[in-house]
Amino acid sequence: MSGATAPERDSTTSLCDSATLRVSVGELVAFACRRGDLVGDGPSGPTAQEGIRAHQKLQKQRPPGSEAEYRLEVQWQCEGQTLTLGGRVDILHPQTDLHRPVQLDEIKTTYCPPDKLPDSVRQLHWAQLKVYGFCYLLQQRADADQSGPADDRVALQMLWHNLKEKKTYPELLEFNWAELEAFTRVALREYIQWHRSWQQHRQRVKASARALAFPFNDYRPGQRELAVAAYRCLRDGGELVVEAPTGIGKTVSTLFPAIKAIGEAQVDQLVYLTAKNSGRQVVRETAARLHEKGLYLSVLEIQARDKTCACRLGLCSRDADGICPRTRGFFDRLPEARRELLGEPLITPAVVAQVADRLQLCPFELSLQMLPWVDLVVCDFNYVFDPLVRMAALQDQRQRRALLIDEAHNLGDRARAMYSAALRRSDSRRAAAACKGSHPTLRRSIQSLVKALDKWIAECRQNDTATQANRDTETWVTPLSDADHRPTAISRAAHKVMAIVSQLWEQSQSPPEAIAEWLSTLYRYLTIEQLLADQHRCLTRAETRQPPWQEHELKLLCLNAADYLQQCYQQFHAVIAFSATLRPASYITGQLGLGAQSPYLALPSPFRPEQLGVYLCPYVDTRYRARNRATDALVEMVFRVYQSRPGNYLVFFPSYRFLQQVAARFSERFPDIALVQQESGSSDRERAAFLERFSEGRQSLGFAIMGGVFGEGVDYVGERLIGTIVVGVGLPQVNEEQELLRRACDAGDSHAATNGFDIAYRYPGMTRVLQTAGRVIRSEADRGVVILADYRFADPFYRALYPDHWQLRTCGSGEALSDALHRFWQPVHNG
Repeated sequence: MSGATAPERDSTTSLCDSATLRVSVGELVAFACRRGDLVGDGPSGPTAQEGIRAHQKLQKQRPPGSEAEYRLEVQWQCEGQTLTLGGRVDILHPQTDLHRPVQLDEIKTTYCPPDKLPDSVRQLHWAQLKVYGFCYLLQQRADADQSGPADDRVALQMLWHNLKEKKTYPELLEFNWAELEAFTRVALREYIQWHRSWQQHRQRVKASARALAFPFNDYRPGQRELAVAAYRCLRDGGELVVEAPTGIGKTVSTLFPAIKAIGEAQVDQLVYLTAKNSGRQVVRETAARLHEKGLYLSVLEIQARDKTCACRLGLCSRDADGICPRTRGFFDRLPEARRELLGEPLITPAVVAQVADRLQLCPFELSLQMLPWVDLVVCDFNYVFDPLVRMAALQDQRQRRALLIDEAHNLGDRARAMYSAALRRSDSRRAAAACKGSHPTLRRSIQSLVKALDKWIAECRQNDTATQANRDTETWVTPLSDADHRPTAISRAAHKVMAIVSQLWEQSQSPPEAIAEWLSTLYRYLTIEQLLADQHRCLTRAETRQPPWQEHELKLLCLNAADYLQQCYQQFHAVIAFSATLRPASYITGQLGLGAQSPYLALPSPFRPEQLGVYLCPYVDTRYRARNRATDALVEMVFRVYQSRPGNYLVFFPSYRFLQQVAARFSERFPDIALVQQESGSSDRERAAFLERFSEGRQSLGFAIMGGVFGEGVDYVGERLIGTIVVGVGLPQVNEEQELLRRACDAGDSHAATNGFDIAYRYPGMTRVLQTAGRVIRSEADRGVVILADYRFADPFYRALYPDHWQLRTCGSGEALSDALHRFWQPVHNG
């Protein structure tokens, strides 16, 4: 990738009057010829594999003398611009007599007859074939001097192949040169005008990036080292893993060299991944600071569909056909929105929504349409890695993109979930009921899926291979290496459901809105099924309740997504993964699919060790079976810590149940100290209210969940947080899935063939602990304490993972803890 020339890598970078612009027919048509409605609200149409098979079948049936995948490439002058236009037409039929011109065939696969397709889809298909016809006639004119008179007409045939009927519908039209030249010229004019505007934007970006200075007076300790390492990776390509302690300024230390790399034409676009809202906010603030320093850069922040879609936010209502009015004529109004947003410094969801509201466009789809035309994209992990959500625009390797992965310690668990899928009987039954009356054919297909799931459970019971059985649930783990053991009947039933749904979408109709989430789940199942590998297990659960209320679940469980992540990295010129907790290196590279030989940079804390007091309290046992005995000791510990210097403290627990148990006892013993508790499933507003309690000048005591939203990615600067108590070593809950992961690692089936208990439990737990502890010190002026409440923290395994800047003190009793805290806070009291 790094050796590609600029025109091949990014056609936009070569656009000027003296250069030749290379553009494919598909790219031109998709940008300049798409009109009408935004069709479908899901995976509409046949899959790529189905389309390939249909193309190959029809191409094999072509008559003798015809050519498949006929290459077309021409040069043309338009609007003062020389460009090369090329592509491959599916079939070329040579001229058989003087009365019939050469014929070009284009194959399109559908689930419905072509007369049922929306006009916008039909017009887009024909636009592509018309441009192919233009290219063919132009190519003949270029050869006319040597071979005789040029053809003036060409026959164009669209072959719509209906996969459901296994029938092909041909549509044949003849066009002359003038018609095709006029059509293509209009499309090229729009494309060239846009790219000239884009090129002007890019020139301003590069010039400002080259002139940009570091936005702070001085580098913090470690910042310059990080920035230099990041720039080298961006310049040379490859991977870099960085463990940079909290407070070092990772965002600006990676973004600044990345922007300088844009200025030096080392990379074309930056993709910054962050799993937290707080992470996106830091990027926005950093970009705004750089803009103030003279940078001209366009930043696009992509928010989740659920928080962006106007229909889901109640800002518009679907029409009688179940179609969102903002998708009607979407591509007719898109060019104006694109022009308005081009070069906008911060294209936040609010900015997108403002333009979308004025032009009545879907804001989420508008943000996706802007993705190729910005310099920095800020989004969640799934837009790059999730096989259902990842954006095709980010897989175009003609551009050299750099991938910056913030809070990379979260990626392993997230990726395993992305490459897993589950079907539940109860959800499927509700989906079938939602189709009653309105969609009888769809309802019957979903009912067939439920029956297939029931039959699979019966087969599992007949084979008597349950790995776990109790009064309420049976569990089976089925190997997927043997195709005979796969639930193929369920797959066939699921494919039939999706074929009916795709047929509805192709016809601009919609399934019931109530089953939209279930359909996404079903599509994920079918997608993951195509990607199954040795890292997967088939996990089946069945409740023993009486029919029809039985709950059955079939899960395709991914135990390690490293291979899939590695494939995604290959789309990028450079990958930088960074976090405050990426240890040990062998565990991280094995989980994230990064090369074992990739540079690993571990930076020291930028703060003075005396700013943080770390106290190990081994006199508490917080293991599950000891929690009742530990409750009173924890209540006393929390009180001692709070009393040592009243202020804002957070106590982090491994589970809601334990949190509530200790909170109830604390309120009984110390009713005068108000508690604020994290609630399961809290809304954004409730989370904001929780954080509001932890502001300067308050004395709030909060109970929260380790690894949750308040334990990662939140900057409690200054007096917003002066101490945390970490209850337990953060081990994930023991369940069948974690045990499968442990056993796979022990058996050597994982990338990190080492102690399975460490991989499945201890390393993830310690990552949570370190993230939680990292909330306390966020600036040079901060001062605070971390209390490690569990005897296991004294184990050499955990001690080996502690940050170098921790000066650990062991307190063997509550009195010893109080004395140590008094000595730590004494300078503050004296001051």
